[in-house]
Amino acid sequence: MNTIRFDAEQRLFQIQMRASYYAFRILDNGQIVHTGSGSLPENENVEPVLGRLDDYAETSYGLDSQVRRYELPTFGDISYHDVALKASFPQPAAKPATHESPNLPVRDVRLRYVSHEIRTDENPGLAPVHGVPTRKTQPRETLCVKLKDIAYDFRATLFYRITPEHDIIERWIELENATSMEVAIESLAFGTLNLPNGEYEVTRPTGCWNREFTAVRQNLEQGKLLIDQQGLNTGHAGNPFFLLNERGGVTESAGDVWFGALAYSGNWCLRFEVLPSNTVRVHGGYELSDFSISLAPGGKHRTPAMVHGCAGDGRGGASRRLHRFIREYVLPDSAALRPVLYNSWDATYFDINLEKQMELVRLAASIGVELFCIDDGWFGSRRNDRAGLGDWVVSEEIFPGGLKPLTQEIRRLGMKFGLWVEPEMVNPDSDLYRAHPDWILHFPGRPRTEGRHQLILDFGRSEVVEHMFGVLDALVRDHDVDFFKWDMNRYASEPGSVVGKAIWQKHVAAVYSLFDRLRGAHPKLSIQSCSAGGGRVDIGMFGRADQVWASDNSDAHDRVIIEDGFSLAYPPRAMECWVTNEENPLTKRIASLDLRFDVAMRGALGIGSALNRLSAEELDAYKRKIEFYKKIRPVVQEGDLYRLSLGLEGGVSIWEIVLPDASRAVYSIAVINLAQGRFRTPARLRALDAASVYAVIDEKGTELGRYSGYQLMTLGLPGDTASGGHGGAIRSRTLLLERIK
Repeated sequence: MNTIRFDAEQRLFQIQMRASYYAFRILDNGQIVHTGSGSLPENENVEPVLGRLDDYAETSYGLDSQVRRYELPTFGDISYHDVALKASFPQPAAKPATHESPNLPVRDVRLRYVSHEIRTDENPGLAPVHGVPTRKTQPRETLCVKLKDIAYDFRATLFYRITPEHDIIERWIELENATSMEVAIESLAFGTLNLPNGEYEVTRPTGCWNREFTAVRQNLEQGKLLIDQQGLNTGHAGNPFFLLNERGGVTESAGDVWFGALAYSGNWCLRFEVLPSNTVRVHGGYELSDFSISLAPGGKHRTPAMVHGCAGDGRGGASRRLHRFIREYVLPDSAALRPVLYNSWDATYFDINLEKQMELVRLAASIGVELFCIDDGWFGSRRNDRAGLGDWVVSEEIFPGGLKPLTQEIRRLGMKFGLWVEPEMVNPDSDLYRAHPDWILHFPGRPRTEGRHQLILDFGRSEVVEHMFGVLDALVRDHDVDFFKWDMNRYASEPGSVVGKAIWQKHVAAVYSLFDRLRGAHPKLSIQSCSAGGGRVDIGMFGRADQVWASDNSDAHDRVIIEDGFSLAYPPRAMECWVTNEENPLTKRIASLDLRFDVAMRGALGIGSALNRLSAEELDAYKRKIEFYKKIRPVVQEGDLYRLSLGLEGGVSIWEIVLPDASRAVYSIAVINLAQGRFRTPARLRALDAASVYAVIDEKGTELGRYSGYQLMTLGLPGDTASGGHGGAIRSRTLLLERIK
């Protein structure tokens, strides 16, 4: 069966994927309108025939005649609902009549079908160009639909790249100004998703610094719901992904869910609109409050992608599709498992010297760490957060002989070496700022607001970007760096740049270019995206970063909620999770070592504890748990996630991660708030082989029992009930399930 089909008689495009479809057609007047989308009937052998489509056409009601479900709604065909594209032409296309002003601008775009073709190897705007392959590299089909304005030589191409095995469509738009005048783009989405008319609820992440990815679910009512971030990063208060379903009709494992995410790390918006007719659509693209793109004659602009699809097996099915897509087609070559990392920040903060780092290196190696990363404070005059940022040279005060003695010891002990960097920022008290005070975002003669004692470099200036590439490239080359923790610790206050309003797009493009050039020059370099925690997490960044820092909050109780929300869209293998001190450095809450490890082992495990203050017994416990993590790591990082219970919906978070062949699974439970006297029935497991027998093994290698897949999926794990007991004690554990016959 062809993935993309075109019915010439009905002028209908059908995109047929593994378990879902998407369809739109060309009207007689050339408008492109959405026909339908959703999960497919269970009989996969049925020929996908759609007919008598005019019988399904929307009808206007009352005064509202603009209810058509356009694939690209424009201000012109639509004037009193939300649109994906709004542009302004400086003069009429034809010579104006005598009664019209010759300077009257035309704020009206009406695009009509011209042609279409199917291509391979098409890429959205800001796609990675570092050359490091993804796990799967086979060509994918892209449907390209070309449109043109009814009067101006102003063109748009709609792109639909298909990943059928994961029910994923990537949508983007390319605008082309073939006129002889400049065209102002005032609103631009990457794509518009039309849903079947109905009443819906949206699940989306909310939060702030230290409380990222807190999932909320709310009804969509008539009108608009705007979720956005104006900034140079993705943000903490929200994240550009969503799950949509009809109210009351969906669970984690059943029901149709439409999902979407933006592959962009800057000022984004998601606009959900419900018309009085119950027409529902989502526009995903650039944030609009300070937005402007000027297209010169002959100019083009290609947007990043909006990724979307439909899952017929509930919210969990939507998540698993996104996880597989990101693992296989987005993350840089992810064949290797993510290493166990140690970061020395909580052990030393700014009190860094060679002797202390050497001690931590040896302790880290002794417990099984594979990657040692020095955090802030290793460079320039950076003895606190008030000075030195921007001066990316190794401090001779801290490391008199440079980094070589330390890196040699790291290599001798079999570990890789990483450094913390924050390339987009500068302290006023730095050599870089003193030399180039004009290199920061600012408005002349206006205040320069500091955040965390730092200012933001103007990445709209090519000389700034070139300087930063040279600095970072030298660090990797001169110090044999394997890993960068790339941080970004503030929001933009005065976004004054030599490129004007374009700075919102230019900054993101410059950051991407630095990632791409570094990875291209150093293919073995690995990068983690961090922005004061989870402020730069999105599919665009996953194309460059091997892993992300989901939050500065490593408190295991809070982290359960963060991880549940993160997992709605993003895969566990890309989520760095730290075990930190018994008393959390931020919340000051006490958590057992078991809970801290059980929660952190759900992603790419990192250690942030002050190892130099642990006893020999505690270090042995760390070593044992890291050994266990390495046993379960292939499942955690390569398996499919089933959320059996959510921390926000009952106080118990239960994850089951299963390899695709059902040979092994990891079961992780964290009880964070269970009412006294409540009895929780064991969670029924998913996706095992019902006819097989599984051994259940704990972290000490003890076999706790053998059970059939049928029993585990019917009754759950015996004894795992965790009722609210004396004192409301927290309980957690992580188990490995291995198929033995």
